[in-house]
Amino acid sequence: MLVSPSGPANVGAVCRAMANMGLSKLYVVAPRCDVRDPQAVAYAAGAASVLDKLILTDDLPAALDGCVRTFCTSSKLGLYRRQSAIPPAEAARLAIDAAAAGLVAIAFGREDYGFKNEEILHFDRVLRIPADDGYPVLNLAAAVMVVCHELRKAWLEATQQPALDMTLNRDIAPHERKEVLFTKLFDALDRLGFFFGPNPDHLKYALRHLIGRMDLSRNELDILLGLAKQIRWYVDHHPPRDRRAPG
Repeated sequence: MLVSPSGPANVGAVCRAMANMGLSKLYVVAPRCDVRDPQAVAYAAGAASVLDKLILTDDLPAALDGCVRTFCTSSKLGLYRRQSAIPPAEAARLAIDAAAAGLVAIAFGREDYGFKNEEILHFDRVLRIPADDGYPVLNLAAAVMVVCHELRKAWLEATQQPALDMTLNRDIAPHERKEVLFTKLFDALDRLGFFFGPNPDHLKYALRHLIGRMDLSRNELDILLGLAKQIRWYVDHHPPRDRRAPG
């Protein structure tokens, strides 16, 4: 998935990288260029089928609907994102495992500044390519190739060494249900006073990616939704003077 790419050549080169590694489904969210510009066609080369069938959408959350696991790539990591970020090989293994249960999204941000902070909150995990600290920003197509190559290796390993599939009977909650959970959970915790300090989004990142590491089933997600509902009920029915300050 590409979010707001600005260069048609990059879009074409991404299509070629995907085709090289056996991948074919590309989503492009709110592009800032003509994704079927002649330059895109030229850079796609023999991967015209990927370019022709790419799916355009204007809305990131809508593009993630139906996914059982979501990843975004970022080289700009704050404290909580740095602690929870994973390398491409680990992300690839998790993606291949989850793919048995449904769609998996791996998203790449804008060429010039990547993802906005609020966009990262939509994803289960943050993926970071361990480039040199002196110049860690990769070209978009190069970053896609690194990740696609790891996906290819993980898929080959998984298919050549079949193991007992533990996901067949596991009804993993889709992305849109997780978005409902986080909206209600963050609201409940905010009412409780959990998010405090000058930058409360750090705690939201930490919670989002903590829960994102779990392949929640629909039933497990409903339990957490019930927890959020109960927190809201308690806060609404107990005036602040009856609640103890955090200790």
